[in-house]
Amino acid sequence: MAGGFAGGFAGGFAGGFAGGFAGGFAGGFAGGFSQALPVDAPLVVGALDTSRAALVGPFQGATIPFTPPTPLDKPGRLAHWAAGPRMAVCELELLSGLRFDVNQGRTSMTLGFVDLEKKPLKSLSLVRLVRPTEKIFKQQLQLVSNYSALREDRGAEVLAQANGAGAFWASIIGLTTHRHKYTIELLDLAMSLATHVEMRFKHGFACQRPVELSPQVQPMIPTPGHATWPSGHATEAYLTCELLQSLLPHGSKYKEQMERLAARIAVNRTVAGLHFPVDSAVGRLLGTALSDYLVARCTKGGKVHERGFDGRKFHGEAGTVIDFDPRVSLVDNKSGYYEFLPGASQIAASPILQFIWQKAADEWKPLE
Repeated sequence: MAGGFAGGFAGGFAGGFAGGFAGGFAGGFAGGFSQALPVDAPLVVGALDTSRAALVGPFQGATIPFTPPTPLDKPGRLAHWAAGPRMAVCELELLSGLRFDVNQGRTSMTLGFVDLEKKPLKSLSLVRLVRPTEKIFKQQLQLVSNYSALREDRGAEVLAQANGAGAFWASIIGLTTHRHKYTIELLDLAMSLATHVEMRFKHGFACQRPVELSPQVQPMIPTPGHATWPSGHATEAYLTCELLQSLLPHGSKYKEQMERLAARIAVNRTVAGLHFPVDSAVGRLLGTALSDYLVARCTKGGKVHERGFDGRKFHGEAGTVIDFDPRVSLVDNKSGYYEFLPGASQIAASPILQFIWQKAADEWKPLE
């Protein structure tokens, strides 16, 4: 699981670049004005108090005209709030209506969506996952062992991507903190959606990590404190990949590089000894499904196909072990394990989420 898009991007890329550049530039320019704004320093607090006492004179009540704004709940007012409160509003909007159904007999879980604005309420299926068998996980362990040979080559990437891969996506699309504030917020919103959904699936399926199957796995970084299936990094990587293709004006031009990056991020978790290849395969499916849902809610709404992954069928002929292959189609139903249902559900747009999306999209318009 990643630690938020901005956490990975700003913490890595901006932490180095902005720490040097802005530290010098802002230290001189903003040091005069903005550095006087923080109120947590005791000196500033005391100075503000004595300054007010000298300035205000007798209190005269409300002297500045004001009118409580109407109508209520206007999406455009999101621009007035700080990033944290704005994200809280959008997160609740995005997560409201999501629900999970558990089928014990089929060892499956289904993520659905209920449009709380429509009556009567109706649950729409978004994605159905069926857990792999014990045999498949045991077969997959040999692949985990094989991938450990790449640890020396991929070690830097594994460490850099442990808490987010924002800097890697920024490198492909030219994302910057000063021009793309709302894009980063949208991506953080997507990571929040992915985290909540993947953690619910992880809890439900409770699949053991590779290190719990063999003492010879010996992961190169600490194993996270949650279940292995589906892979959070794979889910978040493919959600980011699909989301950016929809957001950017020429998203298809970035498709090849972004799909390669998503696959590499996913595989790096197997190299590290934290995930089975089947974890990445289902993460690819789940991330794509979540992008379908998110884009529909953020744009004009639309029909979203139910997708599925049957982990029991993640094997070759005669039950042989197979690896994660990002080239396998998610929609032609030929793999045996990826499912793309013909029926589609109408997902309603959210005015609040549309506001954030449009703000992010505007950041990618050509300069005038």
